[in-house]
Amino acid sequence: MTITAIVLVLISTFMHAGWNFFGKKTSPTLGFFFLTMVAGAVFFSPFVFWQWDLIKAFNSKILILLLATGFFQSIYLWGLAEAYRAGDMSIAYPIARSSPLIIVAISSTLLGQQSTISSQAVIGIVMIVVGCLFIPLTSFRDFKLANYQNRTTAFALLAAFATAGYSLVDSHATELMRDLSDASGTPLASPWQVSLVYVALQSAFAVIWMVWFILSTQKQRLTFRQMFIKQWRVGLLTGALMLGTYSLVILSMAFVTNVSYVVAFRQLSIPLGVLLAVIGLGESLRLPKVVGVFITFIGLIAVALG
Repeated sequence: MTITAIVLVLISTFMHAGWNFFGKKTSPTLGFFFLTMVAGAVFFSPFVFWQWDLIKAFNSKILILLLATGFFQSIYLWGLAEAYRAGDMSIAYPIARSSPLIIVAISSTLLGQQSTISSQAVIGIVMIVVGCLFIPLTSFRDFKLANYQNRTTAFALLAAFATAGYSLVDSHATELMRDLSDASGTPLASPWQVSLVYVALQSAFAVIWMVWFILSTQKQRLTFRQMFIKQWRVGLLTGALMLGTYSLVILSMAFVTNVSYVVAFRQLSIPLGVLLAVIGLGESLRLPKVVGVFITFIGLIAVALG
């Protein structure tokens, strides 16, 4: 990872932990996250019109990838909402954040990119995953499969798979977008312009998928209407943080040799998220959780320096 990529991802981790905290504290529902996606899409929409030449140059492959990332994003937010409703943020958040590392690393290997992942980075990834296995435990003696067979873990893992899905899709899609050029061979947009346009489009495509869930039943529609009236301000703030976070992540992908590094270093938000949950939500802080966060942090350093 370059210094530029590290700084961008570092800023994004603080923002990511922040919007998850708002989501858990305010209203951990799909309706709330739908509102944040709508707010984010509207907030970032001027960048789409600003880079209209880039949009007109899109081919069918980019459009299919945008449709795919919108699907993965909607599944991610649904899984995250259900995980937060079922249990503590200090448990669900680390699981949802760490598990994509395995999936992305395996996928990168299958795609023939294993040569760009150093041995030190692999060790760091393993440490992050092991650390996150400790975080949900109340005691080290409770380290058994039964303690992970619950609704919180299941939906956190669903969110993790979706995260891995959109991370791989986004890396490929933005690479294609950065390669678009005019007749003279000049790129139509810089990496940071691509990142701003992409997050706006990603959120818009996620809204397309999510609207069917929100409008599917009368109960969902009523819940969303009540939540919108009471919490639209927090929804706007969370949406701005959410898309601002991911625009930095998308931009950082232009400065790494493999997307696995970005996905791994983003896990710095894990100790930040746990800290916010303990201080802001009054969740418990037991020794396995402290040890797990420490191991995860060491793994992050190994990935960053690898």
